[in-house]
Amino acid sequence: MGWFRPCEILVITSNEELLIVHQITFIIHEQARLADENRPVEQAACFTEDAIANYYGEEIHGREKIYNLLLPALTKWIASCHSISNVQVTVNDTESATSLSYVHAWHRVDPTGEDDYEVRGQYHDEWIRSEVGWRISKRTFLTMAATPPRPDAPGINRLA
Repeated sequence: MGWFRPCEILVITSNEELLIVHQITFIIHEQARLADENRPVEQAACFTEDAIANYYGEEIHGREKIYNLLLPALTKWIASCHSISNVQVTVNDTESATSLSYVHAWHRVDPTGEDDYEVRGQYHDEWIRSEVGWRISKRTFLTMAATPPRPDAPGINRLA
């Protein structure tokens, strides 16, 4: 038919590459857990000092500014649940990698639950191995869906 193209399969060729994939996957999950536990200092530590983050369509430069974005966001919710799935890590070399993962984040704003907020999307991350291990050097969040809707949020351009 001509339209079908088989999926490219990631082939891990060494134990070192397998370890890198595991370490990065762990930090993706750890970063989500820290958000749910309202631990912005540790969450920001998952980023490099000069990291770039884009959660809402505008780039933020530096770990301190990322922390300043996370702090009010985390403290305005009385509960949250960030579920990570579909993690794909591409190892560029022993010092850098990229990843794509899905997040489904639920947020409880008040005890009634009337203003609960959910967002589903993708994290597109770039990674650098630092002296303390793998850290996110760039994160871009792309919205797939949100309740209530976020029509102005950067999306995955599924229909483009």
